[in-house]
Amino acid sequence: MNEWKHTLGAAVLAASLLTGGVAFAEGEEETPAVETAVETAAATAEAAEATPETAETAAEAAAETETAAEEAAPMVGLPNPYIEYPDVPALERAIGFPVLYLPSNFYALYHPAVHAFAIAGQVADLRFQSKADDSTITLRTALFERVRTKDISGYHGVEWTTQHGGDVKRKKVDVAVTENGTRIVRWSAGRFVFALSVTGFDENAFKPVLKNFVVVADRFAHKYRNFTLNKPKKKNEADSSAAGQAAEQAAGQAAEQAAAPDKPQEGTPAAEPAK
Repeated sequence: MNEWKHTLGAAVLAASLLTGGVAFAEGEEETPAVETAVETAAATAEAAEATPETAETAAEAAAETETAAEEAAPMVGLPNPYIEYPDVPALERAIGFPVLYLPSNFYALYHPAVHAFAIAGQVADLRFQSKADDSTITLRTALFERVRTKDISGYHGVEWTTQHGGDVKRKKVDVAVTENGTRIVRWSAGRFVFALSVTGFDENAFKPVLKNFVVVADRFAHKYRNFTLNKPKKKNEADSSAAGQAAEQAAGQAAEQAAAPDKPQEGTPAAEPAK
């Protein structure tokens, strides 16, 4: 059962990373718009069988309708998996684990993060913009025990090559370059998986950037190798906790009053002695 849940979670995360949307939740039905499109395609196919002379035209129409239905299916009525937070500490509190940040020698040009996102509540996505030029850095962190994948880059259809990260440990990383020159890296260390994408860097400038992030990620993974995963409290759990604390305080006050019955409460006049 746990393995099935991880597989489903990985599928949902993959849909979030690649399409910007999430797959249907377990047990959720398709939207009426999708059902209507599928029914229309079936009716068109039946019409093609009944009238052979228009079969080719009907088949083409059915194919276009099915394609439209497939494209619409993952996008209709679904929430945005990207949630933005005001800063990195707020993001870490929300997702429950520490997040890799910039190497210190990048602070002058890129600190602080322009955007701090959580993707499907599982992947931290930090985006930095250079103060000197148009170069950008996107850095992602996730726990492997949660996502069950070592590719959180969000890129597909690119050609990955394995190489050394340039550090003394000769860490192996996967690197790809898109058609527009964006350089992407994916790798793992300890319990964490990472993805880095940069724009505005040529090959010579990219090598020291890669080395810096690989070294910092290794230290980060070692530092947090034994951390305890913080699970955010649900609203009802938080309310129950607050109610429990209030009850404890009330009980304590009642006990104090019972222990000193002759002492008048503050603001209440003492009873006059009987004459």
